[in-house]
Amino acid sequence: MSMVLSNNTIGVYIHVPYCIRKCRYCDFVSFERPPEEGYFAELAEDIKAAENASVNGIEHYVDTLFFGGGTPSLASRAQLETVLGSVRGSFEMADGAEVSIEVNPETVTKQKAADLKELGFTRVSMGVQSFDDAVLKAIGRIHSAERARQAFKILRGAGFDNINLDLMFGLPRQSADGAPGVQDLGIWQETLDEAIDLGPEHISFYSLQLEEDTPLWAAYRNGAVRLPSWEENRAMYHHAVAKLREKGYNHYEVSNAAKPGFECRHNLRYWSMQPYLGFGISAHSFMPVFSEDGRFAGGYRGEADWSKADPFDGLQKESLTDLKGDFIFTQLRLIRGLDTGFYRQLFGTDLAEEFADPLEKLASEGFITVSDGRVVLTPYGLDNTNPVMQELLYALL
Repeated sequence: MSMVLSNNTIGVYIHVPYCIRKCRYCDFVSFERPPEEGYFAELAEDIKAAENASVNGIEHYVDTLFFGGGTPSLASRAQLETVLGSVRGSFEMADGAEVSIEVNPETVTKQKAADLKELGFTRVSMGVQSFDDAVLKAIGRIHSAERARQAFKILRGAGFDNINLDLMFGLPRQSADGAPGVQDLGIWQETLDEAIDLGPEHISFYSLQLEEDTPLWAAYRNGAVRLPSWEENRAMYHHAVAKLREKGYNHYEVSNAAKPGFECRHNLRYWSMQPYLGFGISAHSFMPVFSEDGRFAGGYRGEADWSKADPFDGLQKESLTDLKGDFIFTQLRLIRGLDTGFYRQLFGTDLAEEFADPLEKLASEGFITVSDGRVVLTPYGLDNTNPVMQELLYALL
């Protein structure tokens, strides 16, 4: 079945850039201080301004709303209510809208969970990362494994029936004695098994990305910490994929698995070229522009200035070539693969013809399969995405 781009629904992302303490691997825009009232007032004003922004000249319904950070659960009930009220007052909310918030275990109390439920959040994503206290300490997390377990139970007790747990692999202390090249997945297996046993509807499992100028990067450069080898990292990944499938989770995106019907609808927007608006520091928007026949004619991407009459003025204007590159990059993250029928719907051209040579080359080298209107990464391709992207994007030049 081919995908259909919905022109009358939109996603909204809210960035809450506050945290108690920044993790050693984090390079996101966030600040180690309590949430500030003025920031939430500005968010509400920007959202109100967006109500009057011309967005393809049509009325939109918000069907996904996502509070990310930082640690959004640090915000008070009143601060969250201010922003939620502005969204609901400025946009029509679609029936059954997915309303998500990221939380960290140390912020989850019975009162906080009750507040989030009463405010209308339908989905909670909790950053656990590991159920091993030594690993948590090594990456600068301030909660314990036991605190994460308690937080999950509190959220369940508050009535949340759509919970995601974020996990990470490729971390310090996940190797056997930290020794390079030693394939001991025990610590990662235990974390994964414990997460599955809790029974969340969704599990995200990300490999550590070592970002420059973070404390963990500096420690690695100085030899103070060791990380698992590439081979061990890949073994961790494929173990997770197999284990999650065995336990009934649908591995639907490179780093995400869900019980049937609990895929993250907001993130699927990003991977399916659906429009979204971003509010707050560093929050990006994506707004495609359509021709009369419903195809992409261009688009805008970046941080909108909601104080302007035209908030998209000054954003990066994307050409059809840019959009094709975005499509390939995001769609190939989906395990079901790139939908050639959806490509034809958006761009009016045949992907199989347009990329015939690189597709044939990549398929012959075992990176992808091409069948039934889909281009799908093989397990080998999932481990080696850079050559795939380079080959396909080069064809657009």
